[in-house]
Amino acid sequence: MSKITFKLETDFDLELDFILIGISSVLRDYRLCHFINKYTGLKFVYGKEDYLDHNGNEKEKPKDELDYHILYETKKKKTPVENHFNIFRYHNASFEYEFYLLSNRSVEGAALIPEIISFDYFLIIKHFIDEEDLEALLENIKAIPEVLLAKEIDPTILKSKENLIF
Repeated sequence: MSKITFKLETDFDLELDFILIGISSVLRDYRLCHFINKYTGLKFVYGKEDYLDHNGNEKEKPKDELDYHILYETKKKKTPVENHFNIFRYHNASFEYEFYLLSNRSVEGAALIPEIISFDYFLIIKHFIDEEDLEALLENIKAIPEVLLAKEIDPTILKSKENLIF
């Protein structure tokens, strides 16, 4: 009787199905959002989620979870430390497209993606965007005088890519 062997391969990069743009700028996050809104026509608002659900009822989550992207840093024999990263969102009502602007520095001073600390912010684009629209978006962001660099980044090559999943 022959022996049958199965090999199970898992692909965790499926959750990384988004476009990542790194942005270096001297602007504070709310000012950068203002200029991105002005130059691109997007309409970023503060917070990771709206306070109301699709039925108009107030969500039962803590305010911090709605306002920030929170990461828990655990160190040996110490209690976990919460890091609150400012986040702005833009999407349509049916979530056909979603844009998120994340700060690379938490309120507490930790880095979201420490291996590329030269970027101050990350723009995450979930769902499909065609190449022409992406190029136009990048050019419009680069046209903001206070933006020093805007560049597409492959999230799969990052060591701390799991910090971008929410």
